[in-house]
Amino acid sequence: MLTQNVKERRETSLLRREVLSLDAGNRTTQYINGDGEAVTVPSVIKTFEDWEDLPNGSDESPVIQIQNEDFQITESFVIGEEARIQKGKPAYAYDKIKMAKYLVYAALEPFPEKTVIAVDRLLIALPDSRNADYSAVLRELEGTHNFIRNSQRLVASIRKVELIDETKGAYAYAIFHELFQRPKDKINGILDLGGGTVIGRLYSPSGQPLRSYDLIEKKGTFALANKIASAIQRQLTERLEPSQIMDAIANSSYTTDSGVNFAQVFDKCRESWVEDIRASVRVAWAEQFKEIGEVLLVGGSAPLAKSIQEFTKNRFRMVSNYQTISIEGMQLL
Repeated sequence: MLTQNVKERRETSLLRREVLSLDAGNRTTQYINGDGEAVTVPSVIKTFEDWEDLPNGSDESPVIQIQNEDFQITESFVIGEEARIQKGKPAYAYDKIKMAKYLVYAALEPFPEKTVIAVDRLLIALPDSRNADYSAVLRELEGTHNFIRNSQRLVASIRKVELIDETKGAYAYAIFHELFQRPKDKINGILDLGGGTVIGRLYSPSGQPLRSYDLIEKKGTFALANKIASAIQRQLTERLEPSQIMDAIANSSYTTDSGVNFAQVFDKCRESWVEDIRASVRVAWAEQFKEIGEVLLVGGSAPLAKSIQEFTKNRFRMVSNYQTISIEGMQLL
C-alpha cells in the first residue's frame, strides 16, 4: 500500500511535455507553455552573486537558481523584464548559443502541484541547424536538471534536443494554414526580421529548403539602431547604446530612457535600413526571383519593414501573427 501511494504521488507530480519549443532570439525569447499559448519575454539575463538579494520572480521574469547533484545552488539569475530593468545583459551581448542554455529555463514552467517536468523533445530554433559546434553545446541540455524557479524546487528531464532552422516553424505554420496564396508549383519563402539578424530562406514546392539561396545577415533592428545612433551622434557627448534605441522603437516613443529623442531621423534611417535588406534579398535570390511565388514577412521587426510589402505589390507579405508564427509553427514539427 505504501509503495502504491508513493507511485501515485510521483505520477501526480509529473508534467509531461511531448514537445517543448524554444526560440531564443536577440531581442525576445519565445516558448509555448503548457496551455499551448505563446509566451514572449525579453532576452535579457541578470546574474546574482551569493550575497545579493534575489528579486521576486514572476511568469514574465522567472528567477532561476541552478543546483548541482548535491542540490547546492551554483548559479542564480533572473530572465526577462526584471532583468532588463536591472540592466542585465541582452542576448546580443552574449554568445547567443550559450545564452540559450540559460533562456531555456524560462520555458521550463511547472503546473500547480507539478514538480517534475519530463520533456521528450526540446526544439531549439537556430539560423542554421547544421552547425556542429552549436549542436554540441545545446545537446548538453539533454539529461536531468535540478533547479529552483520562483522559489519552487523542480526537476526537469530532457530526453532529446533537436535543432530547428529558423524559418522552418513559420513555413510549417504557413503550409498548415494555407497562407501561401499563389500557385502551389511556385517556390515560396520566409523572410524573418529579428533583433540581430535577417534570415531569408526559400522552399521548393515539395517543402525542401533551397540552401544555396540562404540569406543570413546581421541586419536586424540592431543594425537600424546603429544607423540612428550614427545619425544623431553629433548632438551627443556620449554614444547611445543600441538597446536603448531598440527599446524606444519598440514602445514607439522614439525617446530613450536617458531622454534622447531621435524621431526626426527615424524615418530616414528606417528607409535606408529597409533598402539594405531589399538589396541583400535581390542579390541572394537573383537566380530564382522569377520563380518565387510569395515570401512571408515574419519576426518582431517585420512591421518596421512593411514597406517591402508595398514595393513588391504583396508578393512579399507580412502575416498577422508575425511575432508568434515561428514558435507556433515549431509545435507542428
